[in-house]
Amino acid sequence: MKRRDFLRASGQAGLSLALANLSGCTQPTGVSSASPAPAADGYNYQIGPWTGDTFAPMHKIRDGFHAPLPKPERQVKLLVIGAGLSGMGLGYLCRDLDMLILERESLAGGNAKSANYKGIEYALGSAYLVDIEKPFGDLYRELGMDLKPIPQPGESVWTPSGFVQLEKGPLAKTIERIQKEMKTLLNGADYPTIPIQKASARALALDDISYYDWLQKDYPDYVPQADEYCWTALGGDSKKISAYIGVSGLSELVMDIYAFPGGNAAVAKRLEAGIEKAGSGRIMTGQSVYRVDPSGSKVRVGFFDTHAENPEMRCIEADQVVLACPYYFAARLIPWAEEKALTTMRSLEYGSYLVANLCFEGQVFHQGYDHWAPGNNQWADFVDADYPTGNKIKDATVITVYAPFRDATVGRALLLQGDGRALASKIVEDVQMRTGFPKDKLREVNVTRYGHQIFCSRRGVVRQMLALPRHHGNVHLCHSDGQACASIESALSEAFALAPQLLKKIRA
Repeated sequence: MKRRDFLRASGQAGLSLALANLSGCTQPTGVSSASPAPAADGYNYQIGPWTGDTFAPMHKIRDGFHAPLPKPERQVKLLVIGAGLSGMGLGYLCRDLDMLILERESLAGGNAKSANYKGIEYALGSAYLVDIEKPFGDLYRELGMDLKPIPQPGESVWTPSGFVQLEKGPLAKTIERIQKEMKTLLNGADYPTIPIQKASARALALDDISYYDWLQKDYPDYVPQADEYCWTALGGDSKKISAYIGVSGLSELVMDIYAFPGGNAAVAKRLEAGIEKAGSGRIMTGQSVYRVDPSGSKVRVGFFDTHAENPEMRCIEADQVVLACPYYFAARLIPWAEEKALTTMRSLEYGSYLVANLCFEGQVFHQGYDHWAPGNNQWADFVDADYPTGNKIKDATVITVYAPFRDATVGRALLLQGDGRALASKIVEDVQMRTGFPKDKLREVNVTRYGHQIFCSRRGVVRQMLALPRHHGNVHLCHSDGQACASIESALSEAFALAPQLLKKIRA
Protein backbone atom coordinates (compact mmCIF):
# COMPACT_ATOMS: atom_id res chain seq x y z
CA MET A 1 0.00 0.00 0.00
CA LYS A 2 1.41 3.33 -0.97
CA ARG A 3 0.20 6.78 -0.09
CA ARG A 4 1.72 10.07 0.54
CA ASP A 5 1.83 12.63 3.23
CA PHE A 6 0.95 15.28 0.72
CA LEU A 7 2.61 18.27 2.30
CA ARG A 8 -0.08 19.64 4.41
CA ALA A 9 1.34 22.92 3.72
CA SER A 10 -0.47 25.62 2.11
CA GLY A 11 0.77 28.90 1.69
CA GLN A 12 2.19 31.66 3.55
CA ALA A 13 2.25 35.21 4.27
CA GLY A 14 4.70 37.21 6.06
CA LEU A 15 4.49 39.69 8.65
CA SER A 16 5.65 43.10 9.60
CA LEU A 17 9.16 42.86 8.18
CA ALA A 18 9.70 45.37 5.39
CA LEU A 19 10.11 44.07 1.86
CA ALA A 20 13.70 45.21 1.90
CA ASN A 21 14.41 42.71 4.65
CA LEU A 22 13.67 39.35 3.06
CA SER A 23 16.18 37.37 5.09
CA GLY A 24 13.34 35.05 6.10
CA CYS A 25 14.23 33.64 9.50
CA THR A 26 13.00 30.09 9.90
CA GLN A 27 11.76 30.20 13.46
CA PRO A 28 9.50 32.68 15.23
CA THR A 29 11.67 34.68 17.58
CA GLY A 30 10.83 36.42 20.77
CA VAL A 31 7.11 37.03 20.31
CA SER A 32 5.67 37.93 23.67
CA SER A 33 2.78 35.81 24.93
CA ALA A 34 1.63 38.57 27.25
CA SER A 35 -1.59 40.23 26.14
CA PRO A 36 -3.27 43.38 27.41
CA ALA A 37 -7.04 43.81 27.40
CA PRO A 38 -8.72 42.81 24.12
CA ALA A 39 -9.28 45.48 21.48
CA ALA A 40 -12.75 46.59 20.42
CA ASP A 41 -13.11 43.63 18.03
CA GLY A 42 -12.15 41.20 20.77
CA TYR A 43 -8.67 40.44 19.39
CA ASN A 44 -5.28 41.60 20.52
CA TYR A 45 -2.88 39.04 19.11
CA GLN A 46 0.65 39.70 17.97
CA ILE A 47 2.12 38.80 14.58
CA GLY A 48 5.46 37.02 14.59
CA PRO A 49 8.28 37.58 12.09
CA TRP A 50 8.39 35.99 8.66
CA THR A 51 9.20 32.30 8.40
CA GLY A 52 9.49 30.16 5.30
CA ASP A 53 10.92 31.11 1.93
CA THR A 54 13.88 33.43 1.55
CA PHE A 55 12.95 35.18 -1.67
CA ALA A 56 15.73 37.69 -2.32
CA PRO A 57 18.66 35.45 -3.39
CA MET A 58 16.46 33.22 -5.53
CA HIS A 59 14.90 36.20 -7.28
CA LYS A 60 18.38 37.58 -7.84
CA ILE A 61 19.43 34.38 -9.59
CA ARG A 62 16.14 34.26 -11.51
CA ASP A 63 16.71 37.78 -12.79
CA GLY A 64 20.04 36.90 -14.35
CA PHE A 65 22.67 37.07 -11.62
CA HIS A 66 25.79 35.33 -12.86
CA ALA A 67 29.32 35.45 -11.50
CA PRO A 68 32.47 33.56 -12.47
CA LEU A 69 33.40 30.63 -10.29
CA PRO A 70 36.35 31.27 -8.01
CA LYS A 71 38.98 28.61 -7.36
CA PRO A 72 37.46 25.69 -5.42
CA GLU A 73 38.12 25.97 -1.71
CA ARG A 74 37.67 22.24 -1.11
CA GLN A 75 36.78 18.98 -2.79
CA VAL A 76 34.21 16.36 -1.80
CA LYS A 77 32.99 13.11 -3.28
CA LEU A 78 29.30 14.05 -3.07
CA LEU A 79 27.70 17.50 -2.92
CA VAL A 80 23.94 17.78 -2.35
CA ILE A 81 22.13 21.05 -3.07
CA GLY A 82 19.09 21.36 -0.81
CA ALA A 83 18.43 20.11 2.73
CA GLY A 84 14.75 19.31 2.41
CA LEU A 85 13.46 15.78 2.96
CA SER A 86 14.83 14.51 -0.36
CA GLY A 87 18.28 16.03 0.16
CA MET A 88 18.58 14.93 3.75
CA GLY A 89 17.09 11.54 3.00
CA LEU A 90 19.80 11.06 0.37
CA GLY A 91 22.43 12.50 2.69
CA TYR A 92 21.44 10.06 5.42
CA LEU A 93 21.59 7.07 3.08
CA CYS A 94 25.02 8.24 1.83
CA ARG A 95 26.26 9.48 5.21
CA ASP A 96 29.39 7.33 5.21
CA LEU A 97 30.73 9.08 2.11
CA ASP A 98 32.81 12.26 1.96
CA MET A 99 29.65 14.30 1.60
CA LEU A 100 28.37 17.87 2.02
CA ILE A 101 24.89 19.45 1.82
CA LEU A 102 24.35 23.12 0.95
CA GLU A 103 21.07 24.68 2.09
CA ARG A 104 19.73 28.13 1.20
CA GLU A 105 17.73 28.65 4.41
CA SER A 106 19.04 29.15 7.94
CA LEU A 107 17.70 25.78 9.04
CA ALA A 108 17.53 22.41 7.29
CA GLY A 109 14.19 20.73 6.67
CA GLY A 110 12.73 22.41 3.61
CA ASN A 111 8.96 22.31 4.00
CA ALA A 112 9.31 20.17 7.13
CA LYS A 113 10.23 22.67 9.84
CA SER A 114 8.63 23.45 13.18
CA ALA A 115 8.46 26.01 15.98
CA ASN A 116 7.33 25.94 19.61
CA TYR A 117 4.69 27.74 21.65
CA LYS A 118 4.45 27.08 25.41
CA GLY A 119 5.71 23.53 24.97
CA ILE A 120 3.63 22.72 21.88
CA GLU A 121 5.79 21.89 18.87
CA TYR A 122 3.88 22.91 15.75
CA ALA A 123 4.46 22.46 12.02
CA LEU A 124 5.40 25.28 9.67
CA GLY A 125 4.53 23.07 6.72
CA SER A 126 4.31 19.30 6.25
CA ALA A 127 2.24 17.86 9.09
CA TYR A 128 1.74 14.09 8.84
CA LEU A 129 2.42 10.88 6.92
CA VAL A 130 0.47 7.78 6.02
CA ASP A 131 2.62 5.15 4.32
CA ILE A 132 4.80 3.20 6.77
CA GLU A 133 5.38 0.14 4.62
CA LYS A 134 8.74 -0.69 3.02
CA PRO A 135 10.96 1.16 2.60
CA PHE A 136 9.46 4.10 4.49
CA GLY A 137 8.57 2.35 7.74
CA ASP A 138 11.98 0.73 8.00
CA LEU A 139 13.65 4.13 7.73
CA TYR A 140 11.36 5.72 10.32
CA ARG A 141 12.03 2.89 12.75
CA GLU A 142 15.78 3.15 12.12
CA LEU A 143 15.48 6.84 12.99
CA GLY A 144 13.74 5.94 16.24
CA MET A 145 10.29 7.25 15.29
CA ASP A 146 7.37 6.01 17.41
CA LEU A 147 4.97 4.79 14.72
CA LYS A 148 1.65 4.92 16.51
CA PRO A 149 -1.35 6.16 14.53
CA ILE A 150 -3.16 9.16 15.91
CA PRO A 151 -6.46 8.35 17.67
CA GLN A 152 -9.80 8.96 16.04
CA PRO A 153 -11.26 11.19 14.88
CA GLY A 154 -8.49 11.74 12.36
CA GLU A 155 -10.45 14.02 10.01
CA SER A 156 -13.58 16.09 10.40
CA VAL A 157 -15.62 18.31 8.09
CA TRP A 158 -17.53 21.53 8.71
CA THR A 159 -21.33 21.40 8.69
CA PRO A 160 -23.86 24.08 9.74
CA SER A 161 -24.02 22.36 13.14
CA GLY A 162 -20.24 22.37 13.57
CA PHE A 163 -17.38 19.98 12.81
CA VAL A 164 -18.34 16.31 12.53
CA GLN A 165 -16.19 13.26 11.85
CA LEU A 166 -15.66 12.97 8.10
CA GLU A 167 -16.82 9.36 7.94
CA LYS A 168 -20.01 10.21 9.86
CA GLY A 169 -20.86 13.46 8.13
CA PRO A 170 -22.95 14.28 5.04
CA LEU A 171 -20.62 12.25 2.82
CA ALA A 172 -20.70 9.11 4.96
CA LYS A 173 -22.26 6.82 2.34
CA THR A 174 -20.03 8.14 -0.45
CA ILE A 175 -16.92 7.72 1.66
CA GLU A 176 -17.95 4.16 2.50
CA ARG A 177 -18.13 3.36 -1.23
CA ILE A 178 -14.78 5.07 -1.90
CA GLN A 179 -13.19 3.11 0.93
CA LYS A 180 -14.42 -0.15 -0.55
CA GLU A 181 -12.92 0.70 -3.94
CA MET A 182 -9.65 1.88 -2.42
CA LYS A 183 -9.21 -1.33 -0.42
CA THR A 184 -9.55 -3.29 -3.65
CA LEU A 185 -7.04 -1.02 -5.42
CA LEU A 186 -4.53 -1.13 -2.57
CA ASN A 187 -4.54 -4.90 -2.55
CA GLY A 188 -4.22 -5.20 -6.33
CA ALA A 189 -1.63 -4.46 -8.98
CA ASP A 190 -3.21 -1.29 -10.38
CA TYR A 191 -3.02 1.13 -7.47
CA PRO A 192 -1.42 4.44 -8.61
CA THR A 193 1.66 4.05 -6.51
CA ILE A 194 4.64 6.04 -5.38
CA PRO A 195 7.24 5.51 -6.74
CA ILE A 196 5.62 6.15 -10.09
CA GLN A 197 8.23 3.93 -11.76
CA LYS A 198 6.30 0.92 -10.42
CA ALA A 199 2.96 1.95 -11.95
CA SER A 200 1.05 -0.56 -14.02
CA ALA A 201 -0.24 0.43 -17.45
CA ARG A 202 -3.80 0.63 -16.09
CA ALA A 203 -2.72 2.82 -13.20
CA LEU A 204 -0.70 5.07 -15.49
CA ALA A 205 -3.76 5.56 -17.70
CA LEU A 206 -5.26 7.57 -14.83
CA ASP A 207 -2.73 10.28 -15.60
CA ASP A 208 -4.49 10.91 -18.90
CA ILE A 209 -7.66 12.17 -17.21
CA SER A 210 -8.36 14.69 -14.48
CA TYR A 211 -9.22 13.72 -10.93
CA TYR A 212 -12.52 15.58 -11.43
CA ASP A 213 -13.44 13.37 -14.39
CA TRP A 214 -12.65 10.25 -12.38
CA LEU A 215 -14.80 11.40 -9.46
CA GLN A 216 -17.70 12.41 -11.69
CA LYS A 217 -18.23 8.81 -12.74
CA ASP A 218 -19.18 7.45 -9.31
CA TYR A 219 -18.58 10.07 -6.63
CA PRO A 220 -19.68 13.50 -7.90
CA ASP A 221 -20.78 14.65 -4.44
CA TYR A 222 -17.22 14.15 -3.18
CA VAL A 223 -15.80 16.79 -5.56
CA PRO A 224 -16.02 19.77 -3.12
CA GLN A 225 -14.14 17.80 -0.46
CA ALA A 226 -11.61 16.58 -3.02
CA ASP A 227 -11.04 20.13 -4.24
CA GLU A 228 -9.95 21.26 -0.77
CA TYR A 229 -7.46 18.42 -0.55
CA CYS A 230 -6.17 19.18 -4.03
CA TRP A 231 -5.65 22.86 -3.26
CA THR A 232 -3.86 22.25 0.02
CA ALA A 233 -1.68 19.37 -1.21
CA LEU A 234 -1.52 19.29 -5.01
CA GLY A 235 -1.50 22.85 -6.29
CA GLY A 236 -4.91 23.16 -7.98
CA ASP A 237 -8.51 21.98 -7.97
CA SER A 238 -9.65 18.52 -9.07
CA LYS A 239 -10.24 19.66 -12.67
CA LYS A 240 -6.54 20.42 -13.03
CA ILE A 241 -5.07 17.51 -11.07
CA SER A 242 -4.07 14.15 -12.53
CA ALA A 243 -6.41 11.33 -11.55
CA TYR A 244 -3.29 9.23 -10.89
CA ILE A 245 -2.25 11.53 -8.05
CA GLY A 246 -5.75 12.28 -6.82
CA VAL A 247 -6.81 8.63 -6.59
CA SER A 248 -3.53 7.75 -4.91
CA GLY A 249 -4.30 10.31 -2.21
CA LEU A 250 -7.66 8.67 -1.48
CA SER A 251 -5.79 5.88 0.31
CA GLU A 252 -5.79 8.30 3.25
CA LEU A 253 -9.43 7.32 3.77
CA VAL A 254 -8.51 3.70 4.51
CA MET A 255 -5.08 4.00 6.11
CA ASP A 256 -3.94 5.31 9.46
CA ILE A 257 -2.49 8.79 9.91
CA TYR A 258 0.83 9.18 11.71
CA ALA A 259 1.68 12.58 13.13
CA PHE A 260 4.45 13.77 15.44
CA PRO A 261 4.95 16.93 17.49
CA GLY A 262 6.07 19.52 14.95
CA GLY A 263 4.76 17.48 12.03
CA ASN A 264 7.26 15.98 9.58
CA ALA A 265 9.95 18.23 11.00
CA ALA A 266 10.36 15.34 13.45
CA VAL A 267 11.56 13.16 10.55
CA ALA A 268 13.77 15.92 9.16
CA LYS A 269 15.45 16.47 12.51
CA ARG A 270 16.21 12.75 12.89
CA LEU A 271 17.73 12.66 9.41
CA GLU A 272 19.82 15.73 10.21
CA ALA A 273 21.05 14.20 13.47
CA GLY A 274 22.02 10.99 11.67
CA ILE A 275 24.01 12.89 9.06
CA GLU A 276 25.80 15.00 11.67
CA LYS A 277 26.56 11.93 13.79
CA ALA A 278 28.41 10.41 10.82
CA GLY A 279 30.53 13.56 10.56
CA SER A 280 30.05 17.05 11.93
CA GLY A 281 29.68 20.01 9.59
CA ARG A 282 28.04 17.98 6.83
CA ILE A 283 25.20 20.50 6.39
CA MET A 284 26.05 24.12 5.57
CA THR A 285 22.96 26.31 5.97
CA GLY A 286 22.42 29.86 4.76
CA GLN A 287 24.19 29.16 1.44
CA SER A 288 22.57 29.99 -1.90
CA VAL A 289 23.84 28.07 -4.92
CA TYR A 290 23.95 30.10 -8.14
CA ARG A 291 25.92 27.97 -10.59
CA VAL A 292 26.71 24.31 -11.31
CA ASP A 293 29.35 23.69 -13.99
CA PRO A 294 30.97 20.48 -15.26
CA SER A 295 34.76 20.72 -15.07
CA GLY A 296 36.45 17.74 -16.68
CA SER A 297 35.49 14.67 -14.67
CA LYS A 298 34.36 16.86 -11.76
CA VAL A 299 31.60 19.39 -11.11
CA ARG A 300 32.11 22.84 -9.65
CA VAL A 301 29.40 24.52 -7.59
CA GLY A 302 29.29 28.25 -6.92
CA PHE A 303 27.45 29.64 -3.89
CA PHE A 304 27.25 32.64 -1.57
CA ASP A 305 25.97 33.58 1.89
CA THR A 306 22.18 33.91 1.65
CA HIS A 307 21.98 36.74 4.16
CA ALA A 308 25.12 38.77 3.40
CA GLU A 309 24.61 42.22 1.89
CA ASN A 310 27.76 41.92 -0.22
CA PRO A 311 28.44 38.18 -0.23
CA GLU A 312 31.70 36.56 -1.24
CA MET A 313 31.45 34.09 -4.11
CA ARG A 314 32.67 30.63 -3.10
CA CYS A 315 33.17 27.32 -4.90
CA ILE A 316 33.38 23.62 -4.05
CA GLU A 317 34.37 20.84 -6.44
CA ALA A 318 32.72 17.42 -6.27
CA ASP A 319 32.80 14.07 -8.02
CA GLN A 320 29.00 13.86 -8.02
CA VAL A 321 26.43 16.64 -7.49
CA VAL A 322 22.76 16.19 -6.61
CA LEU A 323 20.12 18.86 -7.19
CA ALA A 324 17.70 18.19 -4.33
CA CYS A 325 15.70 21.31 -5.12
CA PRO A 326 12.50 22.05 -7.09
CA TYR A 327 12.94 21.37 -10.78
CA TYR A 328 12.03 24.89 -11.90
CA PHE A 329 15.07 26.15 -9.99
CA ALA A 330 17.29 23.18 -10.85
CA ALA A 331 16.82 24.12 -14.52
CA ARG A 332 18.41 27.52 -13.80
CA LEU A 333 21.49 25.88 -12.31
CA ILE A 334 22.20 23.60 -15.28
CA PRO A 335 21.38 25.66 -18.40
CA TRP A 336 23.92 23.53 -20.29
CA ALA A 337 21.72 20.41 -19.97
CA GLU A 338 19.65 18.96 -22.83
CA GLU A 339 17.13 21.57 -23.98
CA LYS A 340 14.21 19.13 -24.07
CA ALA A 341 14.71 18.29 -20.39
CA LEU A 342 15.10 21.96 -19.48
CA THR A 343 11.90 22.85 -21.33
CA THR A 344 9.96 20.26 -19.34
CA MET A 345 11.41 21.45 -16.04
CA ARG A 346 10.68 25.10 -16.84
CA SER A 347 7.08 24.29 -17.78
CA LEU A 348 6.16 22.88 -14.38
CA GLU A 349 3.68 24.78 -12.21
CA TYR A 350 3.87 25.59 -8.50
CA GLY A 351 1.25 26.92 -6.13
CA SER A 352 1.68 29.61 -3.48
CA TYR A 353 0.25 29.45 0.01
CA LEU A 354 0.54 30.47 3.61
CA VAL A 355 0.54 28.53 6.86
CA ALA A 356 -0.88 30.44 9.83
CA ASN A 357 -0.26 29.10 13.33
CA LEU A 358 -2.84 30.46 15.79
CA CYS A 359 -1.47 30.30 19.35
CA PHE A 360 -3.89 30.46 22.29
CA GLU A 361 -3.81 30.66 26.04
CA GLY A 362 -5.54 27.57 27.44
CA GLN A 363 -7.18 24.66 25.63
CA VAL A 364 -9.74 26.23 23.33
CA PHE A 365 -10.46 23.61 20.63
CA HIS A 366 -9.86 19.85 20.71
CA GLN A 367 -12.26 17.94 18.46
CA GLY A 368 -9.93 15.75 16.41
CA TYR A 369 -6.81 16.19 14.32
CA ASP A 370 -7.45 17.51 10.78
CA HIS A 371 -10.44 19.75 9.99
CA TRP A 372 -11.86 20.70 6.58
CA ALA A 373 -14.28 23.36 5.36
CA PRO A 374 -15.18 22.74 1.69
CA GLY A 375 -16.05 25.85 -0.24
CA ASN A 376 -14.17 28.14 2.12
CA ASN A 377 -11.88 30.47 0.18
CA GLN A 378 -9.88 31.66 3.21
CA TRP A 379 -8.24 28.32 4.05
CA ALA A 380 -8.44 24.62 3.15
CA ASP A 381 -7.86 22.77 6.42
CA PHE A 382 -6.32 23.07 9.87
CA VAL A 383 -4.79 20.67 12.36
CA ASP A 384 -4.65 20.62 16.15
CA ALA A 385 -0.88 20.76 16.68
CA ASP A 386 -0.91 19.07 20.09
CA TYR A 387 -3.30 16.28 19.09
CA PRO A 388 -0.50 13.73 18.43
CA THR A 389 0.52 13.96 22.11
CA GLY A 390 -3.02 13.51 23.40
CA ASN A 391 -3.35 17.26 24.09
CA LYS A 392 -0.99 17.06 27.05
CA ILE A 393 -0.39 20.81 27.22
CA LYS A 394 -3.27 22.17 29.29
CA ASP A 395 -2.46 25.87 29.24
CA ALA A 396 -2.08 26.35 25.47
CA THR A 397 -3.50 25.44 22.06
CA VAL A 398 -2.00 25.82 18.59
CA ILE A 399 -4.16 25.57 15.46
CA THR A 400 -2.11 25.20 12.27
CA VAL A 401 -4.09 26.56 9.32
CA TYR A 402 -3.22 25.77 5.69
CA ALA A 403 -4.37 28.45 3.26
CA PRO A 404 -3.50 27.96 -0.43
CA PHE A 405 -3.98 30.85 -2.80
CA ARG A 406 -6.42 29.94 -5.57
CA ASP A 407 -4.39 32.13 -7.92
CA ALA A 408 -0.70 31.38 -7.41
CA THR A 409 0.46 34.58 -9.13
CA VAL A 410 -1.77 36.76 -6.97
CA GLY A 411 -0.61 34.84 -3.92
CA ARG A 412 3.03 35.48 -4.69
CA ALA A 413 2.32 39.19 -5.13
CA LEU A 414 0.55 39.32 -1.76
CA LEU A 415 3.44 37.53 -0.08
CA LEU A 416 5.89 40.03 -1.53
CA GLN A 417 3.72 42.92 -0.30
CA GLY A 418 4.27 41.48 3.14
CA ASP A 419 1.09 42.53 4.95
CA GLY A 420 0.88 39.48 7.17
CA ARG A 421 -1.70 40.93 9.52
CA ALA A 422 -4.13 41.57 6.68
CA LEU A 423 -3.68 38.04 5.36
CA ALA A 424 -3.90 36.48 8.82
CA SER A 425 -6.94 38.48 9.96
CA LYS A 426 -9.25 36.94 7.35
CA ILE A 427 -8.16 33.45 8.36
CA VAL A 428 -8.55 34.22 12.06
CA GLU A 429 -12.09 35.54 11.57
CA ASP A 430 -13.21 32.52 9.57
CA VAL A 431 -11.67 29.97 11.94
CA GLN A 432 -13.25 31.76 14.91
CA MET A 433 -16.65 31.69 13.24
CA ARG A 434 -16.41 27.93 12.71
CA THR A 435 -14.80 26.91 16.00
CA GLY A 436 -16.13 29.54 18.39
CA PHE A 437 -12.76 29.96 20.12
CA PRO A 438 -12.68 32.80 22.72
CA LYS A 439 -11.30 35.85 20.95
CA ASP A 440 -9.48 37.11 24.02
CA LYS A 441 -7.48 33.85 24.26
CA LEU A 442 -5.66 34.30 20.94
CA ARG A 443 -2.14 35.52 21.77
CA GLU A 444 -0.01 35.09 18.63
CA VAL A 445 -0.35 34.36 14.94
CA ASN A 446 2.84 33.15 13.29
CA VAL A 447 2.71 33.07 9.52
CA THR A 448 4.89 31.13 7.07
CA ARG A 449 5.28 31.89 3.39
CA TYR A 450 5.71 29.55 0.44
CA GLY A 451 5.89 31.34 -2.89
CA HIS A 452 6.71 28.44 -5.25
CA GLN A 453 6.70 25.43 -2.97
CA ILE A 454 3.67 23.29 -3.73
CA PHE A 455 4.13 21.26 -6.90
CA CYS A 456 1.08 21.27 -9.18
CA SER A 457 0.22 17.63 -9.95
CA ARG A 458 -1.54 18.55 -13.16
CA ARG A 459 -3.01 16.03 -15.58
CA GLY A 460 -0.28 14.34 -17.64
CA VAL A 461 2.58 15.25 -15.31
CA VAL A 462 3.25 11.66 -14.20
CA ARG A 463 4.13 10.68 -17.76
CA GLN A 464 6.25 13.83 -18.05
CA MET A 465 8.25 12.93 -14.97
CA LEU A 466 8.73 9.34 -16.12
CA ALA A 467 10.19 10.62 -19.39
CA LEU A 468 12.41 13.29 -17.82
CA PRO A 469 16.14 12.38 -17.62
CA ARG A 470 17.36 12.39 -14.01
CA HIS A 471 21.08 12.21 -14.78
CA HIS A 472 23.03 14.93 -16.57
CA GLY A 473 26.61 13.73 -16.56
CA ASN A 474 27.72 13.79 -12.93
CA VAL A 475 24.76 15.96 -11.92
CA HIS A 476 21.61 14.21 -10.74
CA LEU A 477 18.04 15.23 -9.87
CA CYS A 478 16.57 14.11 -6.54
CA HIS A 479 13.42 15.89 -5.42
CA SER A 480 9.76 15.12 -4.75
CA ASP A 481 8.95 16.89 -8.04
CA GLY A 482 10.28 13.78 -9.77
CA GLN A 483 7.38 11.78 -8.34
CA ALA A 484 4.82 14.27 -9.67
CA CYS A 485 3.54 15.35 -6.27
CA ALA A 486 4.71 17.04 -3.09
CA SER A 487 4.89 14.44 -0.32
CA ILE A 488 7.28 12.89 2.13
CA GLU A 489 6.94 9.57 0.29
CA SER A 490 7.83 11.28 -2.99
CA ALA A 491 10.90 12.92 -1.48
CA LEU A 492 12.16 9.75 0.16
CA SER A 493 11.38 7.59 -2.90
CA GLU A 494 13.73 9.78 -4.92
CA ALA A 495 16.43 9.36 -2.27
CA PHE A 496 15.94 5.59 -2.06
CA ALA A 497 16.29 5.29 -5.84
CA LEU A 498 19.39 7.48 -6.26
CA ALA A 499 21.44 6.52 -3.20
CA PRO A 500 22.48 3.01 -4.39
CA GLN A 501 23.55 4.42 -7.75
CA LEU A 502 25.72 7.09 -6.15
CA LEU A 503 27.25 4.69 -3.66
CA LYS A 504 28.23 2.39 -6.52
CA LYS A 505 29.69 5.23 -8.61
CA ILE A 506 31.68 6.82 -5.80
CA ARG A 507 32.98 3.57 -4.33
CA ALA A 508 33.98 2.12 -7.70
